[in-house]
Amino acid sequence: MFNGHTQVNATDLRNLKYPTIAQLMTVGLYITEHFPSQKEIDELLQELLSMSNQSENNPLIIKTRIDEALQILIELGLPRAQLNERSALTLLALLNLKPTDPWETAASPLMGITPMMEFMALHYGKTYKPNTRETVRRQTVHQFLDAALIIVNPDAPERPVNSPKTVYQIEESALELLRTYGTNEWKKSIHTYLASVETLKKRYAQERELSRIPIVIEGEVKTLSPGGQNILIEKFIKEFAECFTPGGKLIYIGDTDEKVAYFNERALRDLGITIDSHGKMPDVIIHYLKNDWLVLIEAVTSHGPINPKRKKELEVIFADIKIPLVMVTSFLSRKAMVEYLAEIAWETDVWVAEDSTHLIHFNGEYLLQAYKMDRDFETK
Repeated sequence: MFNGHTQVNATDLRNLKYPTIAQLMTVGLYITEHFPSQKEIDELLQELLSMSNQSENNPLIIKTRIDEALQILIELGLPRAQLNERSALTLLALLNLKPTDPWETAASPLMGITPMMEFMALHYGKTYKPNTRETVRRQTVHQFLDAALIIVNPDAPERPVNSPKTVYQIEESALELLRTYGTNEWKKSIHTYLASVETLKKRYAQERELSRIPIVIEGEVKTLSPGGQNILIEKFIKEFAECFTPGGKLIYIGDTDEKVAYFNERALRDLGITIDSHGKMPDVIIHYLKNDWLVLIEAVTSHGPINPKRKKELEVIFADIKIPLVMVTSFLSRKAMVEYLAEIAWETDVWVAEDSTHLIHFNGEYLLQAYKMDRDFETK
């Protein structure tokens, strides 16, 4: 009944607990000229009907708690698209608030998307399919972040938001506010909170901006989101490019949060190719002008290296290009490289940031500058 089902079969009917005639007559006595509100009806049922108990599994209690969370989101001014059961349950999960818990006991645990969904299933009987995880993240959690209602990765600000270890937490001021819900302090507290929330938004936006990684492209400063592969991308641009592709033109740089930090589409078109930046682009693309090579780089911190499958994908994506492709997998350390050593494709290069002036080449014909000079010397 509370999950939106419109079809009820005989088994459902047999499982329902029905009131007695005496109970129905007692309920009828409460209905006078003024028809009671839904809240009043729920309270009446709680009092009179044995089917209504005070356990967490009571659908009336669950519905009441979800309605309360939804009302809070309305009063906080969340967009219409977030005023739904999914968002209400997400808020309750982030507060670790079960159906019978008082609002004053709301907490602020660190919680990822999957634990949120597990909480919803365990305590509110709402089971979402695994592929709904992205919907929760994009259609609810992102908007909670924009509203400064929650913060991301307070335990490790450098952790990228697309990391499987990413966690969220109710913002401290919001937590204090929500603990007053249902009390005489609520109206005063929410008025004060809403008056200061814009300042909170600006503060967290400034903190995120200060932690971003600056890089210089053609004299202009760009920034990458903090953490993850972007730390390695910064090192690649500043150290690898200067050493192995001096004078090269940066064409593309991916970003952990924003997907694309920089994309010179015209430079790529000049090489005879048009690519959708939302496809499976490498992390960095450099046109090494001296040798007229297109260098494709993958930065490995959580996902894998250029293995045979990825190498084939890149060859297909850049099939129309008329100049040689050089593929490079980059790691922060040798220890990180060892984990993927057996996967690295032949005829590709490996660059390790902690040994930034050296390359490891996995056989093949096209090599970068130092090794090519050695071959020329041997030929002479």
